[in-house]
Amino acid sequence: MNVSRILVPVDYSEQSRAALEYGAALAEAFAVPIDVVHCWDRPSYVPENVYIERPGGKRRPLVDVLREDAEHEMSEFLGSTRLPSSITIGRQLVNGEPAAAILSRVQKGGADLIVIGTNGRTGVRQLLLGSVAARLVRLSPVPVITIPPGVRPSQPPA
Repeated sequence: MNVSRILVPVDYSEQSRAALEYGAALAEAFAVPIDVVHCWDRPSYVPENVYIERPGGKRRPLVDVLREDAEHEMSEFLGSTRLPSSITIGRQLVNGEPAAAILSRVQKGGADLIVIGTNGRTGVRQLLLGSVAARLVRLSPVPVITIPPGVRPSQPPA
């Protein structure tokens, strides 16, 4: 398999941190860039023309505030994750339902591999709640590596 770019979807959980660390170890081993993607969405019950005003601030569209908060969370998450300095890291915020947004991003090209954390649900809970990782495994046009709870890269893969 030829890997030229790795995509790691994150939700800022410890599981996505483990997936990012694993993906970064792979990126370092293959000497390829990594794209960190976070999906955020405006709640469906909130219309686009809703404005808010924070204390001491000006009136702004809620969508802009949500995007700004997502960018801040991405910066904090990346800053608190152990990542090799030798890799190139791209970061992207995408809007929409996570699995669909990630698949759309992959189909536009660029990523040859997805690394994603799993939540460890099985059985009825998995059936009822679903999983972004499970949908990606089923529908992705590129290979998907899933990182189950408890897995951390101790060294770059060979």
